[in-house]
Amino acid sequence: MGQAHHDMVRLSLDIPAEQHVHLKMMATKKGMSMREYILEALAFKEAAEEEEDIEMDNTSFRKGLKRIRKERYQLAKNLSKR
Repeated sequence: MGQAHHDMVRLSLDIPAEQHVHLKMMATKKGMSMREYILEALAFKEAAEEEEDIEMDNTSFRKGLKRIRKERYQLAKNLSKR
């Protein structure tokens, strides 16, 4: 018995006929099945979201580092006044 399909589940979507035709044309244009085209698009979207999360993490890190530097500067300034 093959194990390959045991981790798979079927997903059915109701979409407008116009969108179905558009997806089919885009998939055909790339020489792909609709299934391949949609899975690739989802993978691309997921990768873009991960990239966005990394960018947000970098931004948060830079903001946190800036805040810490400012606090240390203030602390050093206050200590030098004593």
